[in-house]
Amino acid sequence: MLNINTLRSERIVQKYLQNEPKYLRKVHEFSGTFKAAPKNVFPLLCPAREADWIPGWDSELIYTNSGYAEDKCVFRTNKSSSAGEGLWTFTGFKPYEYVEFVRLQQDLLSHCRISLTQNEDGTTTATWKKITTALTEKGNKKIEKMADDKTHNPVIHLMDYYLKNGKMTSRSSLIKN
Repeated sequence: MLNINTLRSERIVQKYLQNEPKYLRKVHEFSGTFKAAPKNVFPLLCPAREADWIPGWDSELIYTNSGYAEDKCVFRTNKSSSAGEGLWTFTGFKPYEYVEFVRLQQDLLSHCRISLTQNEDGTTTATWKKITTALTEKGNKKIEKMADDKTHNPVIHLMDYYLKNGKMTSRSSLIKN
């Protein structure tokens, strides 16, 4: 057997485990069902295509072979974007089934998986699971303010409207909903 010295790594782990985590983590999950097949829903989960259905969406593609969502695609959103400032990279991607991405913001790191399930009635259920970890004390405060509402998320309304009408909803209707 190989004789290796792991004392340093064990000290790091023990130091961490002896204390409460310094930074908070929040898991947020929500779903929506759409009257469309996964082949119609999946393409909308793309940094370029989101400009078609999310008011105020503004992204800059940094790396993609196709110009659209794909595994290892990298893009950024700026402060004026409806999503706010962030650096994003796809970490998993299976057409018509799921996308996974990581978003790095100044005070937060989020990992999100959006899974699509085709239902027997021809509809598609999309489930968002987002794990957000604070990176700073300011991030802790942001996590403490995050809502736990599992039934209402604007992205579901926006996507549903686009799939039904073929166009983006108005900003004024967002305020009403």
